[in-house]
Amino acid sequence: MVNTMFTMGQDDFDMLAAMAPKPPRGATGVQIGEAQARGMILQGGAMVFVDKGVRAASVEDILAAGRISRRTFYRLFGGKDDVMLALYRMGTDRLYEECRRAIEQEHEAIRYIERFVDAHLSNARAFGRLIFVLGGEAARQESPLHARRMEVHQQLVELLLQVVPDVDPLLLRGLILALEGVVRLMLEECDQGRAVTAAAVTRVRRVMLRIATASAVGDGPGVTPLPPRPSH
Repeated sequence: MVNTMFTMGQDDFDMLAAMAPKPPRGATGVQIGEAQARGMILQGGAMVFVDKGVRAASVEDILAAGRISRRTFYRLFGGKDDVMLALYRMGTDRLYEECRRAIEQEHEAIRYIERFVDAHLSNARAFGRLIFVLGGEAARQESPLHARRMEVHQQLVELLLQVVPDVDPLLLRGLILALEGVVRLMLEECDQGRAVTAAAVTRVRRVMLRIATASAVGDGPGVTPLPPRPSH
């Protein structure tokens, strides 16, 4: 059986541009133009980072991919790191918002944790290669993304505490690190996020649900069983 693959296409890059910050209502034409330029730069940056990674990418590469002038770029961003941080912030904002929305919609801890896991996986399915690149960068303490990563971890812990208030927050921080790590292992096995398969997503979801439900809820009805060893 051929596995369905999730790869970044033009629609995904267009989604990134659409996610870029919009000007406030009543803004002037100049502000709208700047918002459009910002979206083009972010889209170009995503393409370059996906293709070359962070270290090999340059501002010149982003200018060419985004079809934007150097003058416009530096009016909106200070350099490559600012583009990288803006993309990472967009992705983490999306993750946090999906988890926050689930709190409002779910009333059972088990069901919320399923939504929490699925929010992580939806980002990995849509932007696998970009998440692999930016996630690897964010894991480095000296990276400009690292502080944002730690900030989001704390925000996610606070959300989980609304669902399981009696659990030690340290366990929840460990849970988030574990989920993050399992997703990264999946992306590594899927050509570093270039070709995420449906089978890989299904497998990692079982593993993540076992880790999450057993850690946050404990044993009993609704806790995901131990995943079987894959057959080869």
